[in-house]
Amino acid sequence: MKNEPHINAGLVYFVTEANSSDNIDKGEEMKSTEECGVCGKTLIYQAEPQLMQCIYCSRTKSTNIFCPQGHYVCDECHQKETLVNLKQRLEKSTSTVPGDLFEEITADPKIPMHGPEHHVIVPAVLVAAARNAGFPVPENALEQAITRGSKVPGGWCGFCGTCGAAVGVGIAISCLTKATPLTGKERSLAIKGTEAALGAVADGYPRCCKRASRKAIVSAVDYLSKEMGIKLTHGKPVKCRHIARNQQCPKEGCDYYPG
Repeated sequence: MKNEPHINAGLVYFVTEANSSDNIDKGEEMKSTEECGVCGKTLIYQAEPQLMQCIYCSRTKSTNIFCPQGHYVCDECHQKETLVNLKQRLEKSTSTVPGDLFEEITADPKIPMHGPEHHVIVPAVLVAAARNAGFPVPENALEQAITRGSKVPGGWCGFCGTCGAAVGVGIAISCLTKATPLTGKERSLAIKGTEAALGAVADGYPRCCKRASRKAIVSAVDYLSKEMGIKLTHGKPVKCRHIARNQQCPKEGCDYYPG
């Protein structure tokens, strides 16, 4: 692994490149879906960014999250497996229970325990469920929800104070109402939807993308019913199946702990 100082806009970063023996073909799947996607070691989350080279696509990006072994997987590569069939799968769905759709999709062992793919899944299942409930969903709303959600970086909950799953609620509402920065009512609906979800996911524990997504969806179901008349359904109580994959699981402190 090699570190080289790099100065950009007055800030000093270190460019970290993995050893050539670690290089992975672009089409290869991540080897781990829990911590580091390459070796499974616990990831480092630090306040100061580093420039690192993605081990899958070789692009160099600034990141606050990386493996102690020098491995780095960019957000695009991290979520690509999720995006492959998500749109097609939700286009075929008839469910009005976004929580159930979320659990079905994340039951796939290829979906990482944590990561930016959750920022895509949340708005996508909300838009799909609203469509199935009879709401007049704008053309390409599902595609837009996926595209916009995929732009929300991983780690925003801690680094920027806004959880990507909660932002996903706002994205869904924006797509459903065709909101823009100039549409006062629709823009406010989206912002307030995000606000409601943020209040639900700020629970005092370390991040868990599964827990945050579930709480954001529950909040969204209530909000969409009250503010937009979209009658979605809460799913059955969830007993989390991912506890062993989450090294920071609060166990009894989590609403979804099966014990």
